[in-house]
Amino acid sequence: MVRNFFYSTISAGTAALLLLLYIAAARMLGSVDELGKFSFALLLGGVFETLMDFGLHQVTIRAVARDRSRAGALLHHTLAIKLIWASAALAVLVVTANVLRPQSDVRLACYLIGGSLVFRSYMLTIRGVLQGLEHFGWDAIVVLADRVLLLLCGFAALWMGTGLRGLAIAFIVARGTALVLAGGITHLRLGGIGFSYDGDVWRELHRTALPLGFFLVVLNLYSYIDGVMLGYWRTDAETGLYAVAYRIYEGFTYGALALSTVLTPRLSALFVTNRSQHRQLASGGVFGAAAVGAAIAAVAFVIATPLLVMLFGAAYSAATPAFRILCVGLPVVFAIWILHAVAISVDRETLLLQTGLIGLATNVGLNLYVIPHYGPRGAAFATVVGEVVSLTVLIGGLWRSAR
Repeated sequence: MVRNFFYSTISAGTAALLLLLYIAAARMLGSVDELGKFSFALLLGGVFETLMDFGLHQVTIRAVARDRSRAGALLHHTLAIKLIWASAALAVLVVTANVLRPQSDVRLACYLIGGSLVFRSYMLTIRGVLQGLEHFGWDAIVVLADRVLLLLCGFAALWMGTGLRGLAIAFIVARGTALVLAGGITHLRLGGIGFSYDGDVWRELHRTALPLGFFLVVLNLYSYIDGVMLGYWRTDAETGLYAVAYRIYEGFTYGALALSTVLTPRLSALFVTNRSQHRQLASGGVFGAAAVGAAIAAVAFVIATPLLVMLFGAAYSAATPAFRILCVGLPVVFAIWILHAVAISVDRETLLLQTGLIGLATNVGLNLYVIPHYGPRGAAFATVVGEVVSLTVLIGGLWRSAR
């Protein structure tokens, strides 16, 4: 567990490389408006990214953790299924971008970043098998390669003055190259990449993945819909301000993500072998994560303005109110990440979907009022309220199922 958490922390810590690229974009794109356009493309891509996977990543982790002999076969079947899901999701993303934004440069950025997410989705499948086998060291190599390439290509595009278009193209180049590297690792560790079809296996994967997939789609909508709504109803500048606040806030949660990633296969195995240890590990993970989240939130709240100015520049100090509101939700989000792992381990995908739908309805419902009236601060408030509601539903559902 300690070794796996170390490697998982490295994987999660590579999010700092994405933050560095975002900081470079804020300082080199030329204005808050341009960063807002870039942020909109990223946020819209985030909304549709989960449609490309639709729960297959988590289901693969669980299935491989329970039966390692199926690792190669599950990899090949999942890669084949992705041909359908990824193509459909990319098509819907293109249509949505055309409906929401009339600017040609924003549309092109959405298309290119959407294409890069197809490559990322295939890497996610490879990572799911590696995580199910608890090969977290190789998983860390895949993630590190992806994000180092993205940072280097993105920074080069910004340094050459290619603007929004060049930065979006850098995403395609970096993630295409990273996928080739991930394929090489797969050949070494899992016997190579291939595509397989078996009606029974495909039905089994979809039967178990669809409820979780719907939940993840809802979760991504919950995470990114406020930024998309800001981009539609408010200005690009306000979208950029909220995006930098949310980017740092999201970065803080990667610690809980690292722990959740390690706990998912371990809890999945314990649930069918030792229920007592399963309960102890689950409860310890939830309370420990919430305590860490509270400590980070307290520090971040105090240093909010100097942190934003140091990272992005004086123009982004206006993001302080939204960032401080988001910080209030950090202990809740840390606990939620661990509860997601617990719910997956006990086959409660339907509870996750129910939680996501309630949280999304709360978030969107509030945003319909608060974004037009309060802008980024309203979006941050709606996010925190939605998180508290989601935590309540998750705890209640898991408590009832354990009785």
